[in-house]
Parts: sequence; structure tokens; C-alpha cells
Amino acid sequence: MNFSFLKRTLSAIILFPLLIFIVLKGSLSLIIGIALVVLILCWFEWIKLFDFPLKYFLWGGIILLGALIALPLIALPFVFFFMLFFSFLPFLFYFERESFSVDFFPLVGGLFYLMLGFLPIIMLAEKYPREYLVFFFSVVFATDTGAYLVGKVFGRTPFFAKISPKKTWEGFLGGVFFALLTSLLLQKILFLWSISISLIIGFVLAITEACGDLFESAVKRAVGKKDSGALIPGHGGLLDRIDGVLFASPCFLFSVEALKNGILN
Repeated sequence: MNFSFLKRTLSAIILFPLLIFIVLKGSLSLIIGIALVVLILCWFEWIKLFDFPLKYFLWGGIILLGALIALPLIALPFVFFFMLFFSFLPFLFYFERESFSVDFFPLVGGLFYLMLGFLPIIMLAEKYPREYLVFFFSVVFATDTGAYLVGKVFGRTPFFAKISPKKTWEGFLGGVFFALLTSLLLQKILFLWSISISLIIGFVLAITEACGDLFESAVKRAVGKKDSGALIPGHGGLLDRIDGVLFASPCFLFSVEALKNGILN
């Protein structure tokens, strides 16, 4: 058996049940605390991808935590404005024309990317029953697992090969199938929505998970890196493992809010 495959399988067997246990049994403070730790670790990996100095990590971490603290006090658009403002602030004092675009845009892009990915998870934990997060994480990780397994066994046709040469259409379709199957099974267990709504949300999560995976692959290809880190055996870094989560979470929160307000009923 391929050693990388074995490490990936063992990591998933250990980490996914632990995640679901924490989601269902952990206090809100614990869930938010873990989310913040993972957020900062992901920010560190983003900084390392671009070989930025430690001062960028420290300043960006302050911006992210400050934005989350400010959220209950000011409207969301203003939070992102202040993130942009404080991201630019240091460049007022050491602006260099040659390096500004090279440093600033990946810096602010990473901050917005992580904030948009983690904020919906925190909001879901605060506003909705924990079963919503169980559905979300289960479908997203089922998509990733299905794409990996089907692509490894049956993959032949390249899927956006310039971004990620190893990904295939067969793997993508396998991920969608696993997502729909998981959505259907969870509908029978959790009874969150009707079968049709569950399948629609599962399909949306599968598409956005795949896009998140491709986005992370594009970033790594652009900077010439294979993985964002080496924290999780068989998976690489945290960003490598949750890239699909970060793209799918805003769409899931939007879907849940739309259902709550009767827009999709």
C-alpha cells in the first residue's frame, strides 16, 4: 500500500471523528477558540507560502483578531474596510514601488480569503444548531475524499491541468457523487431539510469545495510550492486540508440564511 495514502487515511480516520465530536459536544467558546487557533495557523502558512517576514505574520494576525473582535460592534462592510486600511497602513512608512504589488496584494488577499472562510463557520456555530455544521463538514470532506479516491483509481481526463496536473474530471465527478450521497444519508439522519434541498446544498458545496481546492493549487503553483505546510500527515498543511472548506462556508451560510428567510423554499 502507498505510504502517503496510508498516512492520509489514518489522519482522516482520527481527525474527522474528533472534529464531529467537538462540533456536537464542545462548548461554543471551545469551538470559537479552536477556530481562532486554526485561523492563525492558516495565516502563518499563507505567510510562509509567499516567504514573507515574521512582521507580516504578526501584523496580519492582529488585523484578523481585531476584525473578529470588532464584528459585534460595527457592520460587516466596515470590518473589511478597516482590514484593508490597516493592511495598507505599514506601507505608508516603507513604500517601495518595486515591491508594493508583490507584497501588498498577497497580504491583503490572504487576510480577506481567510476572514471570508472562517467567519461563516463562527456565525453558524453561534446562530444555528450544531447539526448544520455536521452536515457542512461531512459533505465538504466527503467531496474531497471522493475526488481523491475516484481520481486515484479511475482518473484519466485532466481537470484544469495547468493549475493541478493530478486532478481529473473523473475525480471531480466522484467528489460530486460522494457529496450527494452524504447529503442524502444525512437528510435521513438529521432531518434538516427536504431531500431536494439537501441535494441542492450538497451539490453547491461540492462545486465550491472543488473551486477552493483549485484556488489553493493555483496559489501554490504561482509561488512554486507543493504544500502549504507539513502539519497533517498525508495532507500537507492546514490550508491544504481546508481549502475547500474556506470556499464552501460562505455559500453554505448564504444557503442556510436564504432558507431561514424563505427565499429558497
